[in-house]
Amino acid sequence: MGKKINLMVAILYSIIIVVIETSMNVYWDDWSFYPLWIIDYLIAIILLSAVFIFKKNIQNSMLLMGWSLSVGVTYMALFISLDPNGLKSEDIETKLPLFILALIVSIFGLTLTIIDLQKTNHLDNK
Repeated sequence: MGKKINLMVAILYSIIIVVIETSMNVYWDDWSFYPLWIIDYLIAIILLSAVFIFKKNIQNSMLLMGWSLSVGVTYMALFISLDPNGLKSEDIETKLPLFILALIVSIFGLTLTIIDLQKTNHLDNK
């Protein structure tokens, strides 16, 4: 059950971050510094490939990689945005709730993946 929830969350999360990232970059015309937005597409590719391509052998490893990367990126984005001496973004009021939600979802996905890995390892050791 947890695995199915994790896979569904990974699909929805990937689609949503691509749509939101693209929408914000189009609306704010913010395509100039690509490392800040290309990482979101990379996260989506990793998670979607875990769901649709690596179904058997390394699915949990790919999910672990995707969710870990997402936790790290959203954690960094959130706390850089909260730093009073940090970046001064015009659209920060829009981005902060999205960063918080993305961090929560990423931690949830990472937790489900770790639980599934522990179950798999426990079954393999029997």
